[in-house]
Amino acid sequence: MIAACALAAFVAGTVADVRSERLLWPPPSKFRCALCVEVLRIGASLGGVEGACEGFFDGDARMDCHAEYAAVFGRLATAADVGAVEAACASGGFCEPITAPVEALKTAAAPDVRVVKGFGTKPYDNVRVSVIAPASAPAATLNGAAFDYHGAFQYKWTGNAISSSMVKATDGEVLDINGASLKVTLPRQGDGVAGVLIADPCVASASVTSRVGCLFAKKFQTEARTPALLNLFGGDAETAFWGVLGDNWYDQTGETTASVFAKLSLELKAKLMLTVAGNHDYWIVAPPGTSADQFGNGHMQWYAQDAKAAEGLLPEGANGTAPFDYSVDPSRGHWLFGGNLPQINNGFYYNQIGNLGFIGFSGAYTYAETLPLLKEACAWAGEEASIKVLLLVGHWDVKGMGATKEMDVPGLYDGVKALPGCAAFEAKKTLKFVMGHTHCNVPHPHGHVDTGFMVAGQGMEGCGNYGVPVVDSTAGRFRIHYFPVVARNGTDTYDEVTSCVAAKGWRGCLSMAETWLDQKI
Repeated sequence: MIAACALAAFVAGTVADVRSERLLWPPPSKFRCALCVEVLRIGASLGGVEGACEGFFDGDARMDCHAEYAAVFGRLATAADVGAVEAACASGGFCEPITAPVEALKTAAAPDVRVVKGFGTKPYDNVRVSVIAPASAPAATLNGAAFDYHGAFQYKWTGNAISSSMVKATDGEVLDINGASLKVTLPRQGDGVAGVLIADPCVASASVTSRVGCLFAKKFQTEARTPALLNLFGGDAETAFWGVLGDNWYDQTGETTASVFAKLSLELKAKLMLTVAGNHDYWIVAPPGTSADQFGNGHMQWYAQDAKAAEGLLPEGANGTAPFDYSVDPSRGHWLFGGNLPQINNGFYYNQIGNLGFIGFSGAYTYAETLPLLKEACAWAGEEASIKVLLLVGHWDVKGMGATKEMDVPGLYDGVKALPGCAAFEAKKTLKFVMGHTHCNVPHPHGHVDTGFMVAGQGMEGCGNYGVPVVDSTAGRFRIHYFPVVARNGTDTYDEVTSCVAAKGWRGCLSMAETWLDQKI
């Protein structure tokens, strides 16, 4: 056990990070399970929950935490493994009981593929194709040959491995991935396109402990419905891309993500995918986090975006080079509390799909760190005449939980709109942003009428709505269609919506959608 004075100094040092968020008591109900697991796990190393509580709370709240978790901590006979900690938290009513063990990720019949657009400075026809598999599985093959890069995940989610290559592709081209046929979707540069964007999706499962409570998981049936909706709308012939804008399945360990992706179709995965990290992709509760957090490392490797870190990797000459910057060890200089974020170049990208430009960024970094990349992205977009609408895609809609006001999406938009290149889109009212964080599906958040859109009503507490947003830049217009699945008043139209889309495609069912925006471009 660490002496009291040494413990206080240790904890004070670990929570001095500029991103630290001290929790109030009582904490949000969604943190009940995650806090229990973290407090007991750390308490087992410290010899009691007092020091663990000090890492999250100040003053009286720290004492409340101690009182809350001391009894359940007493059920741990030793410095137990994660399974024993989760069982103790379940027995204390803090977590959903695990009724079936989590199985190790197995090699699926179809490869677990990611197809993402090449970084903006690369030729338009460049896409990154990756396969995620268990680290024990043989390296994947692309058209019968080895991928440019194959390696185990580093630092976090290390039971996985990635095989990845840059590919010069054409629309409709069929690639052979481990013997399976993958038909690439690559719209012609400058053509109108459509895609599905959601944020903050959550599930609850008897075989996977979701450490951040998914309030509407059972009511909305998100475990079955969210993958089914993505497969249906994203796999539609009219859809070119899909994306998840942070807090992706609220996953610390990778188990929940693997469970969800096992339900996603190869037809969906063959579409261009984009993502950004949210606060829970760095810290399962709040910054500065604990040693069990992924600090964005699992996220960046699982989704394999072709970010700034991979800018120099082209279809030729990239053999053996990882598409990530692994130079930052998240645990360096930390023991139980806190951790280091990956280099910013792993989470910043800009690219083009059809006539849409995208700038993807993380609010977890400072504005000073991000500004040079933003200037570069805006200058790139301003020079490409075939981009008709420029979309900022991020996670945070408000400051806090790791983001400053300058780095939440509306705040960043207010800074970016004056930058050379982006200012030209702003002048034409074609600079837009899409985000998550506050758990609602709504247009015009925070007064940004016809400019900002929130797509985070996917099961967490909040507005209590659930549905599918579709971005559409075809026919000389920029439109955002929203297909409600569960309305705020509880009206559930899942069966009607999915029956229509399955029969007619989503474009044939627009009478069931709300129009958030319809603008000539």
